[in-house]
Amino acid sequence: MSRLPGVADLAARATAVPLVRIQPMPLRDRSPDPGIFGPGSVTWKVLREPILVLGGGRALLLQVANPLVAQGAIDHSSYRTDPYGRLLRTLEWVAVCSFGTTIEARAICRSVNRLHGSVRGRLPRRHATAEHRPRRAYSARDQSLLTWVHASFVDTMLVTHDALVGGLADRDRDRFVREWNTVAALMGVPEGGRWSSRADLAGYIAAEISSGRVTPGRGSRAVAETVLAPPLPSILARPAWRLLAFTTVGLLPDQLRRDYGIFWTPAHDAAHHGLCAGMRAVHASLPRRLRVSPTHDWAARRVGAPAAAQRRRAA
Repeated sequence: MSRLPGVADLAARATAVPLVRIQPMPLRDRSPDPGIFGPGSVTWKVLREPILVLGGGRALLLQVANPLVAQGAIDHSSYRTDPYGRLLRTLEWVAVCSFGTTIEARAICRSVNRLHGSVRGRLPRRHATAEHRPRRAYSARDQSLLTWVHASFVDTMLVTHDALVGGLADRDRDRFVREWNTVAALMGVPEGGRWSSRADLAGYIAAEISSGRVTPGRGSRAVAETVLAPPLPSILARPAWRLLAFTTVGLLPDQLRRDYGIFWTPAHDAAHHGLCAGMRAVHASLPRRLRVSPTHDWAARRVGAPAAAQRRRAA
């Protein structure tokens, strides 16, 4: 992981990885409804950035650090045979919730909730931890797990934006957290999992990790191995994937990185900080296609935002 390409190559090389290639437009409804968030939201400002896909692995590793979430992935998904599928479906959910009409956002949340209804089982002995004993029941509709999965996503988007793009004020981070409370409600997250500020969210994440409830078990590490080193369709994708994995690992909380058993030295830390600082520095000079998602632009046209105004916002 310590062998890095030049900073300016980060966004361009990321597009060579299969899971971050531009997917078919997930939006269909052309009515002018601005959706849950709309053009003036912090969500549109943050999630228009294609580079945030580099945080996808971080969100997954944060989620499956809870052994019960990891077991759900093991028992009910094809993460080994189709390692990109879950992330691609998550990206579609994010795009539709963020930029779709209200009808589209509500529909995709209902669809995910229906799928979650059948995700249940028990933790096998080999995947148990001190806080999660053998044969403990899990369900994707469990409110504590819903809260952790939601928190992992919201936290990751802010961490990744701060690391690779930058420029958000504290009030914007707080507003982003509050904006996603609407989606939390649609996904069945209890009121206790709807925070009013970035500090509140960060406090929850830290408390879950320090309590031991979020400590990777054997199952978590098995999922992490696939996330960080999946089978690739071509050796040409390996350099880009190594870079993506390095970025992912560097964005994790220090404690979780240790708990996963990931080799990480002060030299890795310095290299990661340098990489992120370089990305922030060159961000404004990147081609527009690497700074603004086509999904964002499609939604802006749908609601009638003038193209010139959209370009100014993206500048």
